[in-house]
Amino acid sequence: MGARQPTTPREAPARAPTVAGFYAALMLGGFFWHAVSQDSNDVWRLDPEQGWLTLVLTPLWGVGFGLVTVQVFRALELRMRWLTELHKEFGAIFGRPQPRELVLLAGASALGEEVLFRGAMMDAWGLWISSLVFALLHIPKRRALWPWTISSLIVGLALGCLTLLTGNLGAAVAAHFTINLLNMAYITRNRPRVYVERVQPPQ
Repeated sequence: MGARQPTTPREAPARAPTVAGFYAALMLGGFFWHAVSQDSNDVWRLDPEQGWLTLVLTPLWGVGFGLVTVQVFRALELRMRWLTELHKEFGAIFGRPQPRELVLLAGASALGEEVLFRGAMMDAWGLWISSLVFALLHIPKRRALWPWTISSLIVGLALGCLTLLTGNLGAAVAAHFTINLLNMAYITRNRPRVYVERVQPPQ
């Protein structure tokens, strides 16, 4: 584990309510897009006949997927320099938000992006195009961090498949929330783990 950062909270540069408002706008955009294109207000379910028990249980699949995804990337942080650099980048952006702000940011981003990309866009344009657009919106300014865009494409495809398999957005939203919450908590409370460069043995 990385060394702990100082315990004195630091003001987060981007305030949670402003960011949450942006994601609320994304969610509304996805809702109205789906309502107009599909002539239905039910953006949550692919199958309108799906029962409440399924809607309650499917988020558990998402939580499990989110936990596995976080652990995979945490293990790769020691082997991929871009993950260490991404940790530093987001640490500077987020500062040290309060726990309630972390929950608000994770929840708003999960709902906003999933309603737009998996709820409306995937319905209209299909799995691959919606996942590609999702990835393109995760392009950082620094070229060294572009692998994050590729990982976003992979995660977007996985979230789309979860939605298609479960028939609703519950699993994708739960997975997205879990990934964002755990990653933001880790980034804002820990220093980056030291990247270990592999040295090739002499021939």
